[in-house]
Amino acid sequence: MSSNTEEVRKRNRVFLAITLVGTFLVCLLIIEVAIRIIDPQSDLRRKDLFFQYEPFIGVEGIPGKKGVFANSYFNTTVIHNNEGFRDVNHDKKNTQNKFRVIVLGDSFTWGHGVENDQIYMKVLEEYDQDIETINMGGPGGDPQGELKVYTSRGVEYEHDAVLVGFFIGNDIEAYYPDSKKTPPQWGYDSKGDFVLIGHMKSQEEVDAIRRKSEERYSPTKNRNFRSRISYWFTRHFQIFTFVGNHRKYYSDLLKGSLLYTKILKVFGIDNERAHGFLNFCMENDPDDVKQGWKLLAGVLETMKSSVTDAGAKLYVIFIPQYVQTSQPIFESSVRKYGHDPAKYNMEKPNRELAKLCRKLGIDYLDLLPVMKEESSMGNRLYYPRDGHWNAEGHRIAAREIIEDLKKRGWIE
Repeated sequence: MSSNTEEVRKRNRVFLAITLVGTFLVCLLIIEVAIRIIDPQSDLRRKDLFFQYEPFIGVEGIPGKKGVFANSYFNTTVIHNNEGFRDVNHDKKNTQNKFRVIVLGDSFTWGHGVENDQIYMKVLEEYDQDIETINMGGPGGDPQGELKVYTSRGVEYEHDAVLVGFFIGNDIEAYYPDSKKTPPQWGYDSKGDFVLIGHMKSQEEVDAIRRKSEERYSPTKNRNFRSRISYWFTRHFQIFTFVGNHRKYYSDLLKGSLLYTKILKVFGIDNERAHGFLNFCMENDPDDVKQGWKLLAGVLETMKSSVTDAGAKLYVIFIPQYVQTSQPIFESSVRKYGHDPAKYNMEKPNRELAKLCRKLGIDYLDLLPVMKEESSMGNRLYYPRDGHWNAEGHRIAAREIIEDLKKRGWIE
């Protein structure tokens, strides 16, 4: 009798286990279907295959690279030219006798989220066929790196102007180059001179870094059985990609939240993640922001000199941070991080940059006024959460740039 009872218990346990596993799998299936319908995902973890380590600039595009760059908001095709820039190939000589513009900048200028021909400088060419633009922007770029790109690559091309797409959100960054550990970076030495500080890695070291990067992002190369299985699941089930794409976003959201800030304050710790862009909007600049402005002044002054030596004009456009386009959104963002909106001015970094450009004799265009106006009319210019311009944002920027260039008499 006891043996029969034990047998029944075993069957019940097996049945319960099967039921639990089955229910779990059905739930996963429902979530998978829901994600594919409501919020389809694309794997962003292979995007770094578009880039490789470069000993002077730091990172460069892989020449001739073509592939898909996507997330849940966009699905685009990226095409690099023979120098690794997201553009077509250009002659070094201005053989077409057009108004030639070299364009420098970060991910906005590289075209994060749009097709090659939708990037703002390429839309300029649609507005005026007598303009030729050479896109040398790259994701994660900063003014210091853009100066290196211009002096090492840009000067090789005949050009009439250099356009710098300056992102207000993070281009006022402090950094401290190390003569022994970092690639060459522009900074102030012990004498106060603005020079390149750092060292170039050997070709052997460069090759090793590139191999490691290729192996890390290759689908199968040097992967053990476990990592191959993980990769297969990631490629075939969007729930895995959903978690990967959103984990960092929600982690950053949590660490920048009011609750997290209050918890840290209990232990006397300031939550630096709760500032971010807001650091640039404070009445009194923190030390790192002061350092950032100092470095930026050196970069722009050096770039102005180099551009002038090339017989060209320097032109800076201010790319607003998304929260700047709406006062209610800005104030909501400030409150979300536990701060008083009255102590922050969202237009301060734009005013300071305009003042710096005027001091250095640099032409500029602040896109914040038009972006605020367009946003107030209900036009969506940025991708949600992503924070980059969509195609409409690029079109509006190009429209304003072309009109400003005409007013300056640079083009007809």
